[in-house]
Order: sequence, then C-alpha cells, then structure tokens
Amino acid sequence: MSYPLHTRAIIGYIEAHIGDNKLDYGELERRMGFSYAHIRDFFKKHTGISLGQYIRTRRLYTSAYDLLHTDKTVLEVALSYGFVNHESYTRAFTKVMGQTPSAFRKTRPLMGKSELAEGIYGIGLLSGKERRSDVEMRQKEKVHNGDSTILYGVPKVEWGTYGGSTPYPICLKACADYLGEDLDYATVSVASGGAFRFTWNEKAWDMSNVDIYHTFTEGAEETVYSYAAKALGREFSMLGRTQETTKEDFIRFIKEHIDAGYPCIAQGIIGPPEACIITGYREGGKVLLGWNFFQHDPAFGGEVQFDECGYFICDNWWENTDTQAVMCLGPVVGEPYGDDEMIKTAGQVMTGRRDGDYCKGVAGYAPWMRMLSEDSAFSTENQSLLFEKMLCQDDATTCLIDGRGCAAEYFRKLAEKEEGRADAETVQEYKTLSELFARTKSLAEQTWSLLGGWDNMEQRPAKLAEKFVREQACKYIKQIHELEEQCLEKLK
Repeated sequence: MSYPLHTRAIIGYIEAHIGDNKLDYGELERRMGFSYAHIRDFFKKHTGISLGQYIRTRRLYTSAYDLLHTDKTVLEVALSYGFVNHESYTRAFTKVMGQTPSAFRKTRPLMGKSELAEGIYGIGLLSGKERRSDVEMRQKEKVHNGDSTILYGVPKVEWGTYGGSTPYPICLKACADYLGEDLDYATVSVASGGAFRFTWNEKAWDMSNVDIYHTFTEGAEETVYSYAAKALGREFSMLGRTQETTKEDFIRFIKEHIDAGYPCIAQGIIGPPEACIITGYREGGKVLLGWNFFQHDPAFGGEVQFDECGYFICDNWWENTDTQAVMCLGPVVGEPYGDDEMIKTAGQVMTGRRDGDYCKGVAGYAPWMRMLSEDSAFSTENQSLLFEKMLCQDDATTCLIDGRGCAAEYFRKLAEKEEGRADAETVQEYKTLSELFARTKSLAEQTWSLLGGWDNMEQRPAKLAEKFVREQACKYIKQIHELEEQCLEKLK
C-alpha cells in the first residue's frame, strides 16, 4: 500500500508499540516533529480512517492473533491491549471481527501476515476462501524500492517457547503461525522429523551429537529443513555459506523473501549456528532484525541493540562465521503431508544406522551407554572436559524430553481424531505409541535429574563423574532403548 513517508512512519510506530498498554503520543509527536492534532489530521487525510480507529482496529487484530496462539484468558488478552474490562473488549471485538472472542477462539479463522504499508507488515484477518496467506503475495509483482522492510508481529522465540527446547521447530512454528497456519508445536516437530531424532558420535563427546541437522542421513536429498517445508505443503529455499558465497548473496536472498512478507530462518546471526528468525532489514540489508535465542546472552549478545518492538538489531551478522545459512518457508505449493507420510518418516528417522562416526536412531543408545561406562573418561582433574561431557549428556536427555514429548502428544491427538473413523486396532496402536513415547520422555527426565536441578548447575559436572550416577543413567537409557525398539516396530 503506497502511503506518504510520514504515514508509513506513523504506521510503523503503531505496530512497534501495538502491544503497549498505552501508546506514548508525546513520543510520537517527537518522532514526527508535529503536534498530535496535526498527525491525526494528516493520517485521516491520507488513509481515510481516523488515527484512533486505526489503532483500535490494529489492537483488535493482534489481540485476535493472541487468542489463537496463546493460552491467555480473554480478560488477560483484553487488559494487555488497553481495554479496561472483559465487556468493553468483547463489544469492540465483536463489532470488528463479527463474533465474540470466545467464539473466535473456537472457530479459529485464519490470521497471518498482511501488508499494512510499503515495507511494513503486521497481523491481519485472512480471506476465508484461502487456506493460507499467500495469494495476495503471489499476485503482487511490484518491486519494493525502499531500503527497509519490517514484519511486525512475528512471534518471539526463546528457550521454552511453545514448551520446546529445539530452536528449529520452534522457529518453524513461529513462522508458520505468521503465515496463517494453525498447527501446534508437537505437530510441527513431528512434521520436521525432529521429534524422533537421536544421534550419538561413538568416537567423541560431540557437542553436535543431537543437532537437528543430523535427523536424516547426511547428504540425503531431503534434509530436515526442506522436509519440514514439504510436510507443510510449502515452497522451501535455502542459501548456505560457502567460500564462494558473499554477503551480497545473503542480502539478496533475505530481501527477496522479507519484501514479500515471508520471515526467514537463519543459522547464526548472533551466537552459535542455531536457528533464529529474521523479521526485517534496514539500510538495504546491511542491518538485520529478528529474534535469536542468544540475543540476551552476555557471552554472545552483549553488544546487541534492540528495536522498540523487541527485535534484535544486528549489523555484524556476516562477520559472525557461525552465520552458516538462511532459508525460507515460502508460498503454498501443494497439500501438506498426511499422517501416513509423517509416520513413515518417523520410522525412517528412528531406524538404527551408521552415518560416518554417528550412530543414529535406535543404534545411538549402545555407544552412549558404553561411553558413560568408561570410568577413566570422567576424571575430575580436567573440569573443562567434564563440563563438556555434562553438556552433551544434557543435550541428549533434553532432545528426548522435547522430541518424545511431542511424539506422545501427536499420537494422542491422532488417536482422538481417528476414534470412530479408523478401525479399533489402529486407534489402539496410536494410543500405545503415545504411551510408549510418554514413558521414554519420563525416563529421559529422570536421567536428566540424576545430575541435579537448574539451581545446581555448578555441581552437575561433578555428579556426572560419580560412577553410581552414570550406572543409574545407563539403566534408564537401557529402558529407553527397549521402549524405542518397541516404538520403531509399531511404526513400521
């Protein structure tokens, strides 16, 4: 939408502060260099809608998105967007959205990215005729001539978002939500195959042991990244960093997708090469904005600046050599994978196999137990190495807690969905798989707890050095292995 520069600046300010209980109109005046009365008249003249009505409508749209994607009560949502009580919010919401907040939550209309002005996106109510928010973008062929585009309203990602601990599926769900998908975290984790992964390097305590990158066989045509996009029925594109790749290549990729309203998932940007989300750019792409799991970590984000909406602002992202790739979940190009295909993939991921030094699927548990049993490897004299082993141990158990928890939830819901539609034996198989994966999660939690809690991080390496603790861990892992073999048999 082509508006004058000042109008776009007003819209940008509103979107950056849409979640504030009250907008600071004095700050808006200072930003614009005009009185509030002039700003109000100028906005009405160029948009055809009063500033107050526009702000109210935008708050209702973003609050509606919260109703769909958070567990907040209607009253909590109402208060967070400046409404004084449940009744005033319900009246305003019903007038704009056509139904009450509670009814809206039940019917779950599609909501996702919508262009508010050139270079500015926010949350909008999508057409009921369209499954997802892509047709408008496909039809739009004009070239964006500005030096910045920001996608406001992309859900924040951090450790624990959606109850998860694996960056890629967390980022995947946040981007999918923004594109108008309506999937829970468990389904997204299963769709990527990551819910079923387990990998162990039998030659070393490898910090990348359970990295989601290792989900499938190395060099396979369908990596965990592209598979997830295909599972959702969406186009996938990716640019990796090689000796030939330039910063300009990355900028072109990012601008192409951000300008069309698609957030990008990147590795690195701030800190390690874990997944993060790019939600916008400035200065022609030299400066990136987004969400990163390490943006508040003093070790990696100590010098990071922040936008008023919370996004990080990073201008040295290319100098970070851990910035290894950028990818995008694009327009709809086909139907999402069905449950049969995802179950088939689950069996593929869990199947025991070797891939170089990595033992994958059910083949990963034996080397894990063997290396835990090597007493000489757990000397307390080298605290640095012991700490690394502890991190590997934690990563392995956390991988199972997160992944198998998602698998259990997925099969529980699948059993409910198929009740009365599929034969009783199939439904029972789904229920059994849910129970087995839930037991695996529970055992992984017990294994993690052997070293103590989060408030005892300094003592956790020493606990791992204790032979009794490692023997108990091996007993739990042996039981996990047996459960995983049962799961694999049923999946096949």
